[in-house]
Amino acid sequence: MKKIKNIFGEGEIYGVEDLEGKVYATSAACMSVWSDFLSWANANPDRIEKDAKKADSVVVLGCQVTDLAILNDIKVATKLHNETGADIYMGGCLAQRMDIELPPFIRRLDVVRTVGQEINDRNLIDYESPYWVLDFEETKENLKDGNLFRNYYPLKIGAGCHGKCKYCTIKHTRGETYATIPEAQIEEFLNHEDVVLISDSPTVSQIKDWCAIAKRLEKQISIRNIEPQTLVSCSEEVIDLAMSGYLDILHCPIQSFDEDVLKAMNRSVTMTKKALEIMQTIRSLGVKVATNIIIDYKIDEKIIPNHDQKRLVKEFDYYSWNPYFDGNFNMEKAKERFKKYIGE
Repeated sequence: MKKIKNIFGEGEIYGVEDLEGKVYATSAACMSVWSDFLSWANANPDRIEKDAKKADSVVVLGCQVTDLAILNDIKVATKLHNETGADIYMGGCLAQRMDIELPPFIRRLDVVRTVGQEINDRNLIDYESPYWVLDFEETKENLKDGNLFRNYYPLKIGAGCHGKCKYCTIKHTRGETYATIPEAQIEEFLNHEDVVLISDSPTVSQIKDWCAIAKRLEKQISIRNIEPQTLVSCSEEVIDLAMSGYLDILHCPIQSFDEDVLKAMNRSVTMTKKALEIMQTIRSLGVKVATNIIIDYKIDEKIIPNHDQKRLVKEFDYYSWNPYFDGNFNMEKAKERFKKYIGE
């Protein structure tokens, strides 16, 4: 355990070396965080225990993208604490939020990952059901609500983001930024089916290289979390890959159709519009396209609903949404908002 200071404040955080004996872990976070811990678990399978009640250390990987996610993280941790009587290590992005008070039985856990480790067993840690899908069922239907990429192989190509979106704190919560060299992961790519590139924000050079590799090896690949400006810079390669039939699903978070909202978010209107055009082009070539949006964005205390349902259904095969979160967590307010946006 060590004391740290970051943009959110000061506090104590534990490291992977503090995890004692057998470790049980479950993820309530995104694929990036989930696959991070999975890489360590696959490098240390003898340390993993699938029954939380038999584990020496219990880990929950948490998300902090909205107060709804934070509330869900705490619910998952509380349930495991009640079942096991153990203190819970909270990893993922929530661990870095020193400004958010957590229950006394929760210990913050720093980023845990083994860079370059192939993930041969995706069942070593559990993966919580998406909290925003009330009647979620595990299924092979990859475009069913909550299932985007859930059944795919996570090819870890990096972590971190250098973007400056006003609503986002990823650049402060994902640990040390890194990007892998595509050529070094070809064997891993060939070893698995339904491969999706996993990074918080893949780079232009990575996308171009992977498009070339997938086409050369004549094997389908999917792309997740490619930002609009990156997609525009890689448009020629992405469209060419789509035309060749080796691009399966492309996920690009546009966050909003509204120009004023995009400007308030510090996101490029021009790049977003161009990315939308590119996505429709590759969709016409048989590629499935997916996105994220933020609804109810607040500009000068005015709420902009920004939920063009008809356009989302028309232009995307899959989309997910988050209500705007100002970053100030309040438990009671989070519970009220959970009921409003998700239900009981």
